[in-house]
Amino acid sequence: MYNPTTKMLIKSKDCYQYDSDGKEYIDFESGVWCANIGHSNDRLIELIGEQIKKSIHHGYKFRNQFSEDLSERLNTLTGITNGASVFISSGSEAVNLSVSLSFHYTGRKKILKINNSYLSAFGFGQNSPNNDSIVNVQFNDIDSINTIDFKEISAFVLETGGASIDMVQFPEKNFISKIVDMATKNDCLIIADEVTTGIGRTGKWFGFQHYDIKPDIVVTGKGLGNGYPVSAVTANSKVTDYFNKNPFRYAQSHQNDPLGCAIGLEVLNIIEEEKLIDKCIETGEYFNLKLIQLAEKYPEKIKEIRARGLILALELKKDIDGDFIHTHLFGHGFVTGFKSNTFRFLPPFTIKQSDIDKLVTKLDDLLISSKSKKIF
Repeated sequence: MYNPTTKMLIKSKDCYQYDSDGKEYIDFESGVWCANIGHSNDRLIELIGEQIKKSIHHGYKFRNQFSEDLSERLNTLTGITNGASVFISSGSEAVNLSVSLSFHYTGRKKILKINNSYLSAFGFGQNSPNNDSIVNVQFNDIDSINTIDFKEISAFVLETGGASIDMVQFPEKNFISKIVDMATKNDCLIIADEVTTGIGRTGKWFGFQHYDIKPDIVVTGKGLGNGYPVSAVTANSKVTDYFNKNPFRYAQSHQNDPLGCAIGLEVLNIIEEEKLIDKCIETGEYFNLKLIQLAEKYPEKIKEIRARGLILALELKKDIDGDFIHTHLFGHGFVTGFKSNTFRFLPPFTIKQSDIDKLVTKLDDLLISSKSKKIF
């Protein structure tokens, strides 16, 4: 469990959060990387108000138009032809379902992932010494690919820039190409885990679209519901044809709920109609430039800037007291991620350049006053 601060949240709107004292915070985390189109989006509020009067959940006996339309939309956006989707609740759940499908499809019981990828909080994708389903390949180490026995791998599960473990690291294209080539030659499925990097976050609809690959399954969550818990597993016709002939039962109460699917469909509509991916690219370039300028000003304190779209990281050198900076940023009304002496920024696509300027100015002030920490 995460330990929150003592602050009591009262309201979230667009890029801002407000506590019980009336203090405003600029959210550079989009909640937990969910609110891509901003907290409490007006169009979503209106849609939710209308849909809850009609149907929230309907069980296993019915279909609904929202799930049909959202499935077709995800086919189009992912480039999957004649595929199908199932909609459930969380990203971790969707990853585990996709892995289960790969086990049944291939008859194999192991998955391959990059060692610094975070797949799920539980189950087959959990990073745990007790999980013998995972085989790791070392990040950007092409030689380590040759040590993998692909004949025992059911699927390569690719996360193309996760925010959890190594705080925003992007694998190299030739590294990914070789893994995918080896996996495909050995009849492994390719699963794109887009829970964090999907729905426009990297400046494309999906993170895998920065690479020359065609996944068999795409997993989405977080941004799909913009804070509402809905996730998706979208599979191509090769996979769906197999399971049409070899039925697979997945027992979960909230499959294809009309409310969640209506929200997911409207999120995609808003991003497309309001050209928010273009805005993500433009704002991401501005944010990245400002961080690079900061790094050039403090080369003795900042190790590296990493960015793709609006998923960015500022890594401090080991001897700089990042905890001091992080604590004071929050005290001054900036919500950021922080781990391993690295700051993580995944703001809503609606973030204003003036708010980025405020953050960078405060970082500048804190870097001036920051001190080296004792390293033993």
